Amino acid sequence: MTCKGLCGAAWQAARRLFTGAPGGLPTRRRLAACTTILILGCVSCTKEVQVASQAPPHTKTSAVMARQVENAVDFGDTDPEARRWRKRLAANASDLDARLALARLYVDRGQPQLAVEHYRLAAELNPDLPGVTLLLAKSLRDLNEPAEALSVIAAFLARHPKDSWELWSLAGILEDEQGLFKPAEAAYRAALAIDSTQTSPHNNLGYNLLLQGNAEAAAAEFRKAIEIDPHSVIAHNNLGTALMWAKSGKSEQAFAEWRRSGDPAAAHNNLAAVFLEQGHYAEARQELASALELRPGYPAALANLKLVAAADGGPSTPAPSAPKVNLWKRITSSLTKDKRADKRAMIDEPGASGDPPVIAAK
Repeated sequence: MTCKGLCGAAWQAARRLFTGAPGGLPTRRRLAACTTILILGCVSCTKEVQVASQAPPHTKTSAVMARQVENAVDFGDTDPEARRWRKRLAANASDLDARLALARLYVDRGQPQLAVEHYRLAAELNPDLPGVTLLLAKSLRDLNEPAEALSVIAAFLARHPKDSWELWSLAGILEDEQGLFKPAEAAYRAALAIDSTQTSPHNNLGYNLLLQGNAEAAAAEFRKAIEIDPHSVIAHNNLGTALMWAKSGKSEQAFAEWRRSGDPAAAHNNLAAVFLEQGHYAEARQELASALELRPGYPAALANLKLVAAADGGPSTPAPSAPKVNLWKRITSSLTKDKRADKRAMIDEPGASGDPPVIAAK
């Protein structure tokens, strides 16, 4: 919308408010509200208004509010809950609870750009609250704006370097995602210097070290995460992966870590995934057969079987089932089966038991 169109929208909104039905706002208050709308709608009309993903970040409150007036016609006026929060903000623009609630509502309604603008304004009005900056940075990351998210985090940490391990950890995640592994490592270590009792920075640092090829150091960090939270499936799965790539690692140790998820089929599939990555195709097929015996039709195992077939030219469908054995005996024996020195191991689907290595607490 052009400046002319924006001012026109503001004028129409003010006109509707002032000429509203009796019983609404008193005349004097309606006049004041109309004046506010007109100022916000027209004061910053120096160029075409664009959404955050199309233009450099805006830091002026007037520009942010202008975009809110523009988008209110499309969203806020027809949503009762949004209208309720907007009414609170009209009465008090510094109402942080209302602004954050409205931002979350915009996210739920599929309007992330509007949410970013409210988080941005909340951070501008509350520059010393790490939680608000964290929400802004996460929302920018969700909009695929990692550079701006890192800039927002860096600006806060420059003023308050020891106030938030969460911001340091998020900075590390953003840098990892861009392949900046050394700066990410430094960020995770800064997070742990603030609070070493948190699971996610240990896990994230371990994953970062694994990406850098240092499996032994990665395993040490995953073990620290497990000491803090013995039930962390992500940490156990990542430790299993690190053990498979460590020089002193053994496949049975990795399998035991994956087996802690309580899903032996996923554990076999994870082991097959590492065998596949390491080029041990026969071993990968054997583990996938075990996974599919325990869980016929297992999608992750079937997908890995196709990858093995593409690599070794063998069949891409499961082999005919062997004679059935006692299921409980088969599950429990998976932990005590013969230890073969040539076995290797790894991971499969995120967010569930038997997950692949992932960055925690994103």
